[in-house]
Amino acid sequence: MQDIENQNNNINQSEEELSFEERFKQTAARVRPYVINLWQVKKKFIIFNAVVLVLALAYLLFLTKPYFTSTITILPDYGSKETTFSQLSSLASLAGVSVGQGGVPTDIYQNLINSESVLSPVIYAKYKTEKYPDSVNLLQYFKIKPNNGLPSDLQKRAMFLMVFNSLSKGIISTDVDRMTKILTISVKMPEAQLSADVVNKIAESLDNYIRTKRKSYASEQREYIEKRLAQVKDSLTIAENKLMNFRQQNRMVIQSPDLMLEQGRLSRNVEIINAVFIELSKQLEIAKIDEVKDTPVVNIKEYAKDPILKSGPKRASTLIIIMFLSVLFSAGYFAFNGQLKKYWKYIRNDE
Repeated sequence: MQDIENQNNNINQSEEELSFEERFKQTAARVRPYVINLWQVKKKFIIFNAVVLVLALAYLLFLTKPYFTSTITILPDYGSKETTFSQLSSLASLAGVSVGQGGVPTDIYQNLINSESVLSPVIYAKYKTEKYPDSVNLLQYFKIKPNNGLPSDLQKRAMFLMVFNSLSKGIISTDVDRMTKILTISVKMPEAQLSADVVNKIAESLDNYIRTKRKSYASEQREYIEKRLAQVKDSLTIAENKLMNFRQQNRMVIQSPDLMLEQGRLSRNVEIINAVFIELSKQLEIAKIDEVKDTPVVNIKEYAKDPILKSGPKRASTLIIIMFLSVLFSAGYFAFNGQLKKYWKYIRNDE
């Protein structure tokens, strides 16, 4: 064992003692056979990559369709109200979205966008397109056909899920900036105006969902005060009518102690109910103000407009990547073809 270790140490020392030029020569000597192999089949190498180039060009020019991207920006809620996040969290849970602790409204918006509650109005909305003369929804635009193998009640659901998955997993992209917490929503579509219409519809659907589905303490309090105020108003009207009828029927109240006592009771009843009515009216106005403050609003910086330039596909960069990979793998195959065949024979013999 010591002799082997000594030999290995000597080899390592001899390699370390080699100069850079000698090591370069050794490396070149090792690589030379593979370069020679590649040079011998240079025609095959050139023909192969030429075919790949032609096929890639044909695919990029004739099979890939251009698409346009429209973007909309939603600003975070800069208010100091602590209940906003908790209310939006409960709202997200209604849509089947799980939200962690310590987030901001735009984080919840990002999760809500990919929920069925928000995307369903987007899918079924009507859009004007270049492809169809009449307004169509996204099911019609993408030509989603029903699956005849499913029951009739599930066919519409399956069609909806196909478009929903396409939107949430590819067409729609969202990003929240780590520093500013600004939410950016982007939509890719084959038509410029359609991309702008869809992303604007997403923002509108998100805002409608938050406004219509959210139930807060302030709104519940307002509803209760409105009902109670209507009841007190009726009671006040009845009490006032009783007092008015009593005074009309008894003109000389001052001459009868019993009539004065009854008038005092009716007047106090009107004053008590009136005080309750005034206080409830104040509380109703306060509840309405709190409800407005309590309602999170989707703060849209600017609605998307028709993009002038297409955003893809990026044919030049895609072609460069394809040709780079083609040259790399074909060079490796032709250079190491002999060894690959030898290893393949070993594998076949082992079998």
